[in-house]
Amino acid sequence: MKALLTIALCGSLLAGAAAAPPPPKPNIVLVLVDDLGVSDFGFSGGTDIPTPHADRLVREGVVFAQGYVQPSCSPTRAALLTGRYPQRYGIEDNRPLDGPRDGLDVRAVLLPQLLRAAGYHTQLIGKWHLGQGDRWQFAPRNRGFEGFFGYFGAAGQYLNPTFSRNGVEKVHQGYNTDLLTDEACRYVREHAGGPFFLHLAYMAAHHKQAAKPADLAKFAHLEGKRRMAAAIISNLDENLGRLWQTLKETGLDGQTLVFLLSDNGGEPGVLGTLNGPYRGQKFDVFEGGIRVPFALRWPGVVPAATRFAPLVHAVDVFSTALAAAGVAQPENVDGVNLLPFIRGEGRGAPHERLFWLYNDHKEWRIPGRDTNLARPLRAVREGDFKLVMEGTNAPALFDLPRDPGEARDLAAQQPERVAHLKKVFDEWRAQMKPQVIPDDHPLYGRYKTMKPAPKP
Repeated sequence: MKALLTIALCGSLLAGAAAAPPPPKPNIVLVLVDDLGVSDFGFSGGTDIPTPHADRLVREGVVFAQGYVQPSCSPTRAALLTGRYPQRYGIEDNRPLDGPRDGLDVRAVLLPQLLRAAGYHTQLIGKWHLGQGDRWQFAPRNRGFEGFFGYFGAAGQYLNPTFSRNGVEKVHQGYNTDLLTDEACRYVREHAGGPFFLHLAYMAAHHKQAAKPADLAKFAHLEGKRRMAAAIISNLDENLGRLWQTLKETGLDGQTLVFLLSDNGGEPGVLGTLNGPYRGQKFDVFEGGIRVPFALRWPGVVPAATRFAPLVHAVDVFSTALAAAGVAQPENVDGVNLLPFIRGEGRGAPHERLFWLYNDHKEWRIPGRDTNLARPLRAVREGDFKLVMEGTNAPALFDLPRDPGEARDLAAQQPERVAHLKKVFDEWRAQMKPQVIPDDHPLYGRYKTMKPAPKP
């Protein structure tokens, strides 16, 4: 892939050659993949899995070199659709949104609600994982999506999956990623008159993994979990190519804003997905858990083959999509419209700081029973520096440009910076709503009364 043009913090590099004004009401496609790290797509640093279709998106658009999300899927999905830190709604991890009863606060105003009110048709295809409710009050079609084809929980099945179509469940013969793309391509053709908002949320490469034999055969040179991941990701890339081709055939290619990102970092030991040079994985606030492949394409509006260096976050998808559609965003959102910065019209950086708060429930957590939720995690990034506060460990400070693998703790050398970042974090956290897991939660309340697991 050709070298990408880098936009620096000054934001003025492209000011003299800004693209034409945005066309009215573009179609918006938000593609979210599951548990992929930066070494799983070529455009973000991968080398062992060819991903030409994902890479094409970036050759014709923008890759965010420092694209951040939350450490697991539900919080990131909430951030994408609300434009706010999910902790503002008492969501730190997946638990409040797991199970049949609870879900994302109905008072939250979601992106599809705002776009629908502005004349968009809105469709979710794939994974929801933001709750159902005893009256389906948290389900997609009660949160702004006119249509839904997919599944509700953390994971479905790769082979012959059960999908809900607007409340009616049915087993569909075939492969999950293929079937979701079939549905997406059909949707695009049926709504070619636009404008539409399509949220396509793939399962790939979440567990329990399964691949098509033909895809596995392509990667006989790889071993173990990486071979399985490669087969799943290669199939995903082919399906992205089918979607791009459908946009081209319908004449919508130049009228569509496309986002592509992962909901959190990869899980090398579980899924074979890789996070490149970064420390940690899904469920971590080290870079491997929260720094992901993240790209945007809008032909004729954003510059092609551009590498955008400043910090961006999942919340920015909300604000950017609304700005593209000409819709005013609500007050008190955390997201930023990225378009002026990408186009060289905005000075400075979209974010001075970013924050993470995950799984802060040590008062009831029982070691050995819930391994993904084993420690409270807190972090703040300001400029080049990131403070990580993990469990009862002393705070650790990292200079990320010089130490992207977070291997050299500078806290002892820079106590004043540590104190400053702790203060900034505490001020932010005071604005958040604490997460509460009820004692009678059908999945997790039981952990409050369980005895510790026996020592091995």
